[in-house]
Amino acid sequence: MITCFIKHVLGVGTDHRRLYGDTSAYYGTVEQQGRLTLHLHMLLWIKGALSPQEIRDHLMAADGPFQEALIAYLEGTHIGEFLTGTMNDVKAKVPIVKSTNQGIHTILKPDDVAANLPMNYQDPTQTFPEMPPSLCTCENCNDCFQCLAVKIWINHYNTTVDDLIF
Repeated sequence: MITCFIKHVLGVGTDHRRLYGDTSAYYGTVEQQGRLTLHLHMLLWIKGALSPQEIRDHLMAADGPFQEALIAYLEGTHIGEFLTGTMNDVKAKVPIVKSTNQGIHTILKPDDVAANLPMNYQDPTQTFPEMPPSLCTCENCNDCFQCLAVKIWINHYNTTVDDLIF
């Protein structure tokens, strides 16, 4: 997956047009999350890219085209919606646990965790995802056991995604 990203998106070692511009160098490292899933942190050097000061100047320019384009992009991609309702609906369902921040990481306070959680609550960052059930093979069926199992799984999936995002 990473090799394909480097080759096809960054265009390293190819003649095709690059998504972010010409990549002059890159460095990446893979790390494991609490749920044992891997993810990549990558630093890219793009030829001719704006410096941080140039980006700041463009952002701070009142009514500049760079600022307008960036805001349009952010508003178009980051809607902030949840799958099961509004933020207030999700907030009412997700237990709030006291925590502190340490750099970019949130540290849960152990004494407060057990006291604030409902008995059946499972933190989705501390569990493995559930495998979806097989789809129903009946035609025009919505009432069989398999259809019900799929509906329950989809509901659980949506609730878990909202919990993670919140």
